Amino acid sequence: MNTHRRSGFGRLTAIMVCLAGISTPVVTAQEAGGDRVRVCTFPAAGFFARDGAGVASGFEYDLLTGFAAASKVNAAFEDVPQFDQILKDTASGKCQIGAATIAVTEERKATLAFSNPYFPNRVVVVQKKSTGFAQPADLTGLRVAVVKGTLSEGLVTGISGAKSVLAENDDAAFQALLNGAAEALACDSAVVLHYLRLHSDLAIAFPMGDRSFFAFALPRGSKFVAPLNEHLKSLQKSGAFTKLLAKHFGEANADFLAEDVAKASLKP
Repeated sequence: MNTHRRSGFGRLTAIMVCLAGISTPVVTAQEAGGDRVRVCTFPAAGFFARDGAGVASGFEYDLLTGFAAASKVNAAFEDVPQFDQILKDTASGKCQIGAATIAVTEERKATLAFSNPYFPNRVVVVQKKSTGFAQPADLTGLRVAVVKGTLSEGLVTGISGAKSVLAENDDAAFQALLNGAAEALACDSAVVLHYLRLHSDLAIAFPMGDRSFFAFALPRGSKFVAPLNEHLKSLQKSGAFTKLLAKHFGEANADFLAEDVAKASLKP
């Protein structure tokens, strides 16, 4: 879940078109020092990745390094091998910010605080072009690869008779589909086109669930929620947010995505 190119992303735009509480600030042990923020990360195409030398890049990385510079703190990016572990570690305060293309849901809001949204998303089912699935019922009795702990896992669990094949990350989920360990997979639309560009024999079958938004997760009561939101707002106001979207997801999509995020940020 590493870099989108401008070509092909218009299809994602079409799919998406058709398609936390106030509390007294709590300072965790990690926050007490004031000069270091532990950011827990998980690979996602276009959002966060490391090259062969371990150098990080991506939309989430750019947003948070900018926040750290503006807030005069040091952001320590630490990779966590499992998506669901990031949710647990952030809720406990072990991670001060979870950056992992985390969709905001009511269930997650019960244990986590969230920043303003920074990207729209919807879960889609991916298939081999030869299969022709068109609706959830077509997956009855079949194996569907999903990344453990994600919104996709919950949606697939809700399909009667479908069998979830749990994967550690998107690469593993796609490999399960490609090597025959699964007949389909469910994945975030925001990252799936990266893999479709690499595998011409795969295609989007249909969307699932409601449209959602990615946001940074923080421990409830974190002192970083307000300043992080202010930073995101300042990027939107200055136009820098749109430029970052263009950098990672193509100029043709940047204005649309920025407008979508701006509208969502106005909602309570």
